[in-house]
Parts: sequence; C-alpha cells; structure tokens
Amino acid sequence: MADVWAEERDKAVLDIVYYCETCNVIIEPGDADISIHKKELPHHKMRRVMILRCSRCENIVTDSYAEYSPEKNQFWCKNCISEAGADSFRS
Repeated sequence: MADVWAEERDKAVLDIVYYCETCNVIIEPGDADISIHKKELPHHKMRRVMILRCSRCENIVTDSYAEYSPEKNQFWCKNCISEAGADSFRS
C-alpha cells in the first residue's frame, strides 16, 4: 500500500532542476555547472526546484506555487486551492 501511495505522489513530479538565485539561472541535474556552483561559488544560493503537475487543473507549476495534500495524496496549485477552498483541498 505504501508503494502505491509513493508512486501516485511521484507521478505529479515531472522533473527536478536546480536554480541559482544569485545567477538567476536554471541548471539541469547532471550538468557540470552544479558541481562548479557548489565548489567554486559556495556563496551562491542554490535551490532544488520540483516541476509539478496540479492534480486538479493539470497545469504545470513549480513547488513554490503548489501545495501537497496528504489527505488526497495530490499536489494542487495555489489557484485551485483558492478556487476550491482550503477545506476542499484538505478533505
């Protein structure tokens, strides 16, 4: 049962990228720039960003614009949460 829960949640995660807030650049996983940033530019702010699909409207959003509902085992974008209401999202 735990495997089904994890698989369902992982379906919503389309990709994971890295974002350097200092350079304002997106870096793909496996790119050499990640190790350069971590070693040579430790003062840069690197963030791991998940690219998600909203389970309600199917739009593509980042993790900073979505929220996860453990009750529904789904990610919803902030637009859908505000349209449907927080109670609907949580139940």
